[in-house]
Amino acid sequence: METRDLEYLLAIPLHGSIGRAAEALGLSQPALTKALQRVEAQAGLPLFERSANGMRPTQAGARFLERARRIQLEYDDALQEMQGIRTGQLGMLRLGYSPSIPEALVLDACRQLLRERPAGRLRLHRRLARELTDSLQAGELDLVVAPLPRQHADAFAATLLFDDSLAVLADPAHPLHGRGPLRLADLAEQEWLLPEPHIVLRQQVDAAFRQRGLGEPKLRIEIDFGSTSLFQLVAGTHLLTIAGTRDGAAHGGLRALPLRQGELDLGRRIGAISRVGAYLSPLAQRMIELLREGSAHKRG
Repeated sequence: METRDLEYLLAIPLHGSIGRAAEALGLSQPALTKALQRVEAQAGLPLFERSANGMRPTQAGARFLERARRIQLEYDDALQEMQGIRTGQLGMLRLGYSPSIPEALVLDACRQLLRERPAGRLRLHRRLARELTDSLQAGELDLVVAPLPRQHADAFAATLLFDDSLAVLADPAHPLHGRGPLRLADLAEQEWLLPEPHIVLRQQVDAAFRQRGLGEPKLRIEIDFGSTSLFQLVAGTHLLTIAGTRDGAAHGGLRALPLRQGELDLGRRIGAISRVGAYLSPLAQRMIELLREGSAHKRG
């Protein structure tokens, strides 16, 4: 088997058929069919089956493709590392960061990196943390700045940047600001701006309410990402929302409500995340250093 056979094989489920995969690869359909047959002959099992929608992996094929993706990522990493050693080329850093991360931390580090490394290039992606870690695992990103993943954590290597906690925010004129330490029950009748149900933060909030027999929060506005501009929808209203306490300037003047300790535990750890065993270019390594320096400066 040749390494290019793995590339050909992985293109089939990506495009859904041998014909479309061959076209995308610039191959003839018979050539791609022969490559698949070579791999299947060595595996000793059929890896794909035809369906009404094209080609789909068999059960054995799905397992094989999972390992083939890992092999291809390792091979690509090895080539990048060798190229860096041979040419000293800085290349491209593909960096993802979560909307819930203080944007100034990431952008300040990017500016400093570009000043230091004029030949370096950046490709930035601002996505939800789950999307970022999926892209990281797929080899589409080199580095991610996001809350440290709780699931499949052994697939990632992380450098801790800072510990953060989320808080319930409201307009400064909200009547709850005039009361003493609040229980979650005091918020049961309030209306909220919250992320969609598939986002971990929303799941944590819903679970905390249910555990106290309060039902789920009364949702007025549901959003699909954590853009700080959306806090303007809360300003001047009696809506509540949740955000990190690290970057108060980004909250549009909203203030944290005084919740009793333990009522809503939304602590999280923010880190620079990469794939376990992945090659980190000098550009990526320097970005991690700059992010750590920026985090330490803000703590100070």
